[in-house]
Amino acid sequence: MYTDDELDDLIAKRGILKGLNSTLGITAISMVAVFILYTILLGDTASAQFLGLKSWIEQTLGWYYIAVMMGAFLVCMYLMLSKAGTIRLGQDTDRPEFSNFAWFSMLFGCGTGAGMLFFSMSEPLIHFASGWSGGNPFLTAEVKAAVASFFQAKETALAAGLLPGDEGFPVPNDLVAEAAAGGLKLTIFHWGTVAWGMYGIVGLSLAYFAFRRGLPLSIRSALYPLFGNRIYGPLGHTVDILAVLGTIFGIATTLGLGVEQIGSGLVSLGILAEKSQTVTVVSILVVTGIATFSATTGVAKGIKILSELNTWICIVILGYFLMASNANYLIASTITALGEYVSEAVQMSLWTARSPDERTWQGGWTIFYWGWWIAWAPFVGMFIARISRGRTIREFVLGVMLVPSMVALIWFGIIGSAGIYEGIYRADMEIYNTAVNNWDYAGTLYKAFEVLTPGAAATIAKIAALIVVVVFFVTSADSGTLVLGRLLAFGRRPPTQQRIIWGILLGVITIIILLIGGKEALKALQAASIAGALPFTFVLIVMVLGLLKSISSENSERIQDEEKVREIVAEEIRDLS
Repeated sequence: MYTDDELDDLIAKRGILKGLNSTLGITAISMVAVFILYTILLGDTASAQFLGLKSWIEQTLGWYYIAVMMGAFLVCMYLMLSKAGTIRLGQDTDRPEFSNFAWFSMLFGCGTGAGMLFFSMSEPLIHFASGWSGGNPFLTAEVKAAVASFFQAKETALAAGLLPGDEGFPVPNDLVAEAAAGGLKLTIFHWGTVAWGMYGIVGLSLAYFAFRRGLPLSIRSALYPLFGNRIYGPLGHTVDILAVLGTIFGIATTLGLGVEQIGSGLVSLGILAEKSQTVTVVSILVVTGIATFSATTGVAKGIKILSELNTWICIVILGYFLMASNANYLIASTITALGEYVSEAVQMSLWTARSPDERTWQGGWTIFYWGWWIAWAPFVGMFIARISRGRTIREFVLGVMLVPSMVALIWFGIIGSAGIYEGIYRADMEIYNTAVNNWDYAGTLYKAFEVLTPGAAATIAKIAALIVVVVFFVTSADSGTLVLGRLLAFGRRPPTQQRIIWGILLGVITIIILLIGGKEALKALQAASIAGALPFTFVLIVMVLGLLKSISSENSERIQDEEKVREIVAEEIRDLS
């Protein structure tokens, strides 16, 4: 805790923070405005520069991203298993504000929900069968050849009028089954414990210093043990602005993926003839408008209600696939993928590309994901911290890392296995071709509904999926608007007009990147996300050091004036409500 002198200094800082808010906000918004003008004026050149920077990172710093992600995961596990796990994120008498169900729902609604839906069926299929840049590096050449040979034989048999079960129709061997498990295993790795470890370490740092130590709920607060009061000067400004920029690029990437899936859903339902730039712009404007309005209602109302709604719809979607496809295969495949992931998780987490093809593949998948998680870490970490007051460190890490990983396992295991099963055992090749040959990530799920249950059931399923996409889209932008406001208000509740400004800017930036990127729009968003994550990794390392230093001295410090600590934390909580 704090000595009397430290507490008096902390209280005095509250007055200083109010004077810094406007300066920092103007600086951050000015930098965003410069970025917008730069991308508008340079157009294709700006897009090419983003992609060039992404390529350079992939070729030279892939190992660094892997090390940072693994380091965050290990620190979280250490804190969970050590004596520090009993420390409460708040005063010792504090208890969680939200129920476990509401807590988990908000974790997904504002964490990875939109991406999980976007890649739910396409990614497992691509890692199972695609040969892009050598394909899944964790499958042997023999296994890849067996998969390619099987699908060539299947296409030939279908062209000849044969159906599954007919004499001469190809039957998958053990190598094809191994590839199916490998595709799921790799997908689960990208969305599992290592990914959530990044969110966990940032969220834990922010919650600890805000609710346990009485500092503002701001990125700079995690640096206090190392830099002291200097966090209130240029150093702290730089840290928070880096967090703002990383958050903007991370959210823009998610909004871009969400718009793609909304467009695909509207086309699949026959509402639109085709996706277009007009649809993209209108979708972003409408959804960010809803999100900005929702952000003004606070976490306990807008985000909580929407997140819980989406959780129930997602459970219904999982039930749909269990009934419409082969439930025995889906469950068995999921359990097999879990076993393989557990046995090979360390190898996969530390694998680093060596050849040009491997670097291209890893850059397009793993490094993209790691950059995305890092870019999102300030935003998701602050949001997780906001909803986690009163939980112990052990409870926090278990909830943020292990539970979401199990949900990701079930989600991708069930839906991904359904796509793989249809590709292997059924006569229809539409789902397989949509994902593997056409690389239509957004359209694969809707195509699966058409194939599995043609007619009214497919329409209902599509509408449910479209609702989930829109709500995930809204909650991501909603929480992003709140967090961006808090970053520039030192953890305090930002004014309504500031939240509206950030909501508008998020929509504008996403539209600009999508429009200047043309056919390469999503790649441009990926590039911006990876590039925006790089500066924040240096902040992250310092945050971890500050957290470990502070926790290590937890038991050696005395509470000189516990009432002052309570007053400071109570003031922070009122501002966060």
